[in-house]
Amino acid sequence: IYSLAFFLASCAIGAISAKYDDTFIRLVLGDGYVNMTNDNISKGDPFGVYKQANPLLMFIQIGANNIFVSLYTFVLGIIFSFGSIVSLFRNGIMLGSFQYFFFSKGLGIQSVLVIWIHGTLEISAIVLAGAAGLVLGNSMLFPKTYTRKASILKGAKDGLKMVLGLVPIFIVAAFLESFITRHTEMPTLLSGSILLTSAVFIVWYVFIYPQKINNKTAI
Repeated sequence: IYSLAFFLASCAIGAISAKYDDTFIRLVLGDGYVNMTNDNISKGDPFGVYKQANPLLMFIQIGANNIFVSLYTFVLGIIFSFGSIVSLFRNGIMLGSFQYFFFSKGLGIQSVLVIWIHGTLEISAIVLAGAAGLVLGNSMLFPKTYTRKASILKGAKDGLKMVLGLVPIFIVAAFLESFITRHTEMPTLLSGSILLTSAVFIVWYVFIYPQKINNKTAI
């Protein structure tokens, strides 16, 4: 919950900053990306960036990058949780400004239906990686009845389990981004269904499934 709160707050900051500072989006996303997207919008294909690369290469690169980012976000938690918070803040700022950019162009709903086909899983997993980092950091700050060393080892073990559990999610998200998102002309019902299915899966994976496991363990 704390991880999600930090992330949503940074998204809001990113969106508000982008709204009131015309240069902020370019600062965060880079001139190259903004110029390319503006060109694509003028050509009537605002999400053309997802169609440019070979889908298989995209899948490998995006999957590897997202897994690295999640591990990096987790490991940063060793800095008294602060490192993971900074990573969440950075990603949230980028997402907030990125999403505002499309809304400012009148492409808000369309961007949600296209980008969040893969973004629902991808962003949720990044937030969960941040939560794993907080578990690691808090184990150092608040050892409770454990020795600090034992607490850190337990926090590292629990956090690593969380991160490793995210790997399949990142792989599916990379597949969607590489092979599915590029079909920006797909019917709204189809893209909405993929998005909703991903959201339902995340709720099940994060809340319902662990509860079932805990209940079985308790029995």
